[in-house]
Amino acid sequence: MVLAARAELVTAKDPYFRGIDTDAGLPDGMRAMPDQSTVPKGRHLCFFDNGKGWLKYTFVRRTEDPQIVVEEIFSQ
Repeated sequence: MVLAARAELVTAKDPYFRGIDTDAGLPDGMRAMPDQSTVPKGRHLCFFDNGKGWLKYTFVRRTEDPQIVVEEIFSQ
């Protein structure tokens, strides 16, 4: 489940999830947002499994291979 959430984040249209409804393209039960709204390119939170699990990550944009660095994972 965590790998599926990571795959969705890597392929997201706007991986920084700026603005309103930018995570609408994610599957049902997933939601992503910046950890701090004042730092939109900083750490993010992704809630999956209808909020039963979450991961904290940073996104490193690279032209050929985007990278998600997961700092913390929680799942019930």
